[in-house]
Amino acid sequence: MENETLRINENKLEWDSWSRGDKIQHKRKNFTKDLTTNKMVASLYEIPPGKVNWPFHYHIANEEVFYIIDGEGELRTNDKILKVKSGDFLRFPIGEKGVHQLKNTSTDKTLKYLDFGTTNHPDLVFMPDSNKVGLFGGGAPCQNNKNRNIWKYFDLDTEIDFLKDE
Repeated sequence: MENETLRINENKLEWDSWSRGDKIQHKRKNFTKDLTTNKMVASLYEIPPGKVNWPFHYHIANEEVFYIIDGEGELRTNDKILKVKSGDFLRFPIGEKGVHQLKNTSTDKTLKYLDFGTTNHPDLVFMPDSNKVGLFGGGAPCQNNKNRNIWKYFDLDTEIDFLKDE
């Protein structure tokens, strides 16, 4: 039987950078990006001072876990802001109870954390601040886009009759 253990050294991965506007920015090393049959994803993130990692969101099909490696910040949840620091383990269950956004509150130090999650799909990602939903099929968020058969975002303020044009 072939050994299926996967070994990836963080130092051999390139950083992917992502930002939107003046609020959202991070760098990520995605350990499991090219895997399609795994049941989990894992990434190393760095958030610069004053920025947030992603829009405030929650998943319908996937759980996430953050482990804070270095730095300090704030975790926005459904009903509170929690101070977080190195050594903190944070779990986000599926559904509205797991809504989250991580912010680096430092003025000069990067916030570094590991992000682990499940890869169930299809998945819906709700963003309450902007009243949007993302639909992922053929691969979960953070997996390689080449295997997805749908990856779309929709404004929840618009609606059509499901029988329109049928």
